[in-house]
Formats: sequence, structure tokens, C-alpha cells
Amino acid sequence: MIALITPTGCRVNQFDICQYLMYRQTYQEKVVWVIVDDGLPRTTDQVTQGFRDNWHIIKTYPTPAWSAGQNTQGRNLEAGITALLNAYKLNEIDAVFIIEDDDYYRPRYLERMMTYWGDCLVLGETKTIYYNPVIRHFSINNNTTYASLFQTAFAPSIVQQFLSVKKHKFIDGEFWKIATGKKLFYEDDLAVGIKGLPGRAGIGAGHAVNYYGMMPDREMKFLLNKIGEDARLYQQFYKLAPINRPKRRDLLNRR
Repeated sequence: MIALITPTGCRVNQFDICQYLMYRQTYQEKVVWVIVDDGLPRTTDQVTQGFRDNWHIIKTYPTPAWSAGQNTQGRNLEAGITALLNAYKLNEIDAVFIIEDDDYYRPRYLERMMTYWGDCLVLGETKTIYYNPVIRHFSINNNTTYASLFQTAFAPSIVQQFLSVKKHKFIDGEFWKIATGKKLFYEDDLAVGIKGLPGRAGIGAGHAVNYYGMMPDREMKFLLNKIGEDARLYQQFYKLAPINRPKRRDLLNRR
């Protein structure tokens, strides 16, 4: 069995796409999906038990609810892991995936990740692609020693290592520094980090219009080449939302 943890809240567009992408996953073994919704009103009610055969849905609602300006990612990840371990024993879980609510996952994502798993303790894909559908810009990052959080899975035996970095703004970089049993791979198009969608803003520097290295893609040709017709999921957001501009020091500190 594998476990997915998705922190969300006040992100209607993001979670609507996320549940669609999870519904299409080709992985055939048992999945438990832990959805952590800290927003009011709740935006995750459409996913219930019976969402998919062989999928168990767990929901948890941390308090106090998120309010504008807060970063509750670490708290929500811990709440999701706690809910998971209240329902299952460590030896029942093969891997824990962080599935972020605003990112794109190909239907084969979970299946391919588990193909690479082997005997590692932490798994991730390198050279992360960022795409901002609001301004239609993209970047291909040079992260070759760690994976972005949304492309990371880890063994339950090292859950405490993961939780030890929950207070860092960039959990992924810190976790990959200390994690043991690491395996990285590159398959080019299994997932895409989607940035800048309307609603509750993302915390990473990649959400900014001036994120370093971003290239224009006005006709979405780059995204179409990467994910095919699924690019249509993001057509509606062009020029729809204000740009989230992090402070300059956040850009400089991004690993």
C-alpha cells in the first residue's frame, strides 16, 4: 500500500484539478489518500469514500484555519502524517508521497515512481519543470541533488527525519540534505510544478513572475509538448490572477 498526503485549503481550482489527476492514476495497488484541508469554507468535499476502487480516503481539518499571510504547510504535513499513522501501522505502508494540490501529475506518475522505488528510502525526480499558466512562462530547474517536494516520496521508517524539517520554508531542500537511502532519477515529464494559480498563493519563489530563468510560452507550445492535451486544464487561467511576487531574499535563498 502507498500513501498520498495532500495539504490544501481555500484552493478550489487547484484541488478540482488535483482530484481529477489522482482519479486517472494507473497504479493498481491499494492507495490511502490523506487530504488535509485547513481552509474555510472547505473545498475538498467532492472527494469521498468510493472515490476510486481500492482507495481509502482520510480527511483531517487542522485548526485554527488558515488565514491570509500564514504558512501552514509544515503543520498540515504533520497533521496528514499523524492521521495516516492513526489509521495504519508503519509496516503496512510501502511509501509516502507528497502530492501537492496545485501541481500536474501524469496518469502513470504513481506507477512509474514505484517502478523506481526498489530498496531506497527517499525517491524523487530531478530537473523540476515549473510552469505558470497565468503568465505562460516556464523554467527547467537544475536541481540534480534533490527533488522538489511535490516529486518526493519516502519510506515510513524515516518519517521522523521528514518531520524534523517541517518548520523550514523550503522543506524539500532541507529534507534531501539529511535524508538517508536517497535515489534520484530523471524521466522528463512525469510531473510539472504549476505556479501562480488564482486563490491562496503558493509559498515558493517559482510563483513569482520574476523567478529566475523563466521563459515565455505564450501559445503554450512548451506545455503542450510536455503533457499533451492535458495542457487544456490550464488554458482558463491565462492573465486571470495577480502575480505573487516574493521578496528578493526569498529568490536568493531558494535552493
